[in-house]
Amino acid sequence: MMFRDRDDAGRQLAEVLKARGFAGAVVLGIPRGGVPVAAHIARALGGSLGVVVARKVGAPGNPELAVGAVTADGVAWVNEPLARDTGADRAYLDREIAAQAREAQRREDVFDGHRRPAVRGHPVIIVDDGIATGATALAAARSMRAAGAKPVVLAVPVGPPDTLRKLRSEADEVVCLHEESDFWAIGQFYGDFRPVEDAEVRRILDEFAAEPVTRDARVSRGRVELAVRLMSPGRPAPAVVFVHGLGSSKDSPRNVVIASALVDHGIAAVLFDLSGHGESSSDPREGIDAYVDDLAAVAEWTLAQPEVDGERLAIAGSSLGAVVALQAARQGRVNPLALVLRAPPAEPADFVDLRTPSLLLVGAYDSLVSVARAAAAKCTAVELRIIPGASHLFEEPGTLELATEATVSWLSAKLKAAPESRAAAPSLR
Repeated sequence: MMFRDRDDAGRQLAEVLKARGFAGAVVLGIPRGGVPVAAHIARALGGSLGVVVARKVGAPGNPELAVGAVTADGVAWVNEPLARDTGADRAYLDREIAAQAREAQRREDVFDGHRRPAVRGHPVIIVDDGIATGATALAAARSMRAAGAKPVVLAVPVGPPDTLRKLRSEADEVVCLHEESDFWAIGQFYGDFRPVEDAEVRRILDEFAAEPVTRDARVSRGRVELAVRLMSPGRPAPAVVFVHGLGSSKDSPRNVVIASALVDHGIAAVLFDLSGHGESSSDPREGIDAYVDDLAAVAEWTLAQPEVDGERLAIAGSSLGAVVALQAARQGRVNPLALVLRAPPAEPADFVDLRTPSLLLVGAYDSLVSVARAAAAKCTAVELRIIPGASHLFEEPGTLELATEATVSWLSAKLKAAPESRAAAPSLR
């Protein structure tokens, strides 16, 4: 076994392709098994996702033996020596190619294939969960080349050397994580190789088809009016509410960078102005108590929005905003699945009774490092991540990117887990 499942294979392939500079490429999965693998690649590259359906052309009397393959647009590849050996003459091949092209078109319609991104003049990466004979991948590569894609790349987790040599004659580049001469079935290289259903393929494609949406709103808390901005991936999604630091606003450039990255990963983000900041009205009390009230009101509003999955909510706070998020969770004013606390000026005692899984992010050059270490030692719910080279505001080159990557990765794991893993859904009281 080389891969736990298709998700694992997709993540490993994505790392290799990202390192090779294919950012923004059109990624096409060969249904059905290639689509979950392709989704991870498209997400990592910031590219678009679609499908290319190729159907094998079976030998006379033995439809499971592929003598060729054809795509929905009629572009075909034929293994001429094998076709001759099996008695597949030209008339037979023409009939079978036409019939399988119609079936490929029907299958693309099932997967809403008309939404395929434009490929002419764009790099295209064709992905499957593995290669055996390579017939469908070869037909797909020819089809994309005929459609004007440049370059055409084939990416697979595993395949036999002789098949990969054939693929390299058709594609501009072939990326394969593991070449195996002792190859008898793709499934032998997976721990979990369960079938992928049509519904799963459509769900994955629907996620990428959704258009991100940003809208502004106002949330009332008594006489206080809070300015709120919801950034959504365009479908019901988990959400993260951001709490900015003192003197900042919902337009905090660091929070906006992290929020945008979350949206790219299918998580909604809510940014708002604390009372007395930005476009929000003031609360005569001002201070932590007022800000905790602000956060509780915005969290309640967030859970009621149609763009938000009401069972998955997290809070991300920076500097003083991290203290606000910490206090709101400790007091039970909000009950999120997770917290991300970036450089909070808090004492270790503030973390003692915290039960919410929390990622504590601090720069290595921040004076708060020793306090953060002590806080993590006192509270098992806290995971400390120290960002090398960063000071309090993460202004040093590359440090905000590291903090963003840590935040997105951690929140994705916490928010995309099944809600049943939590004793109770997020609530407010």
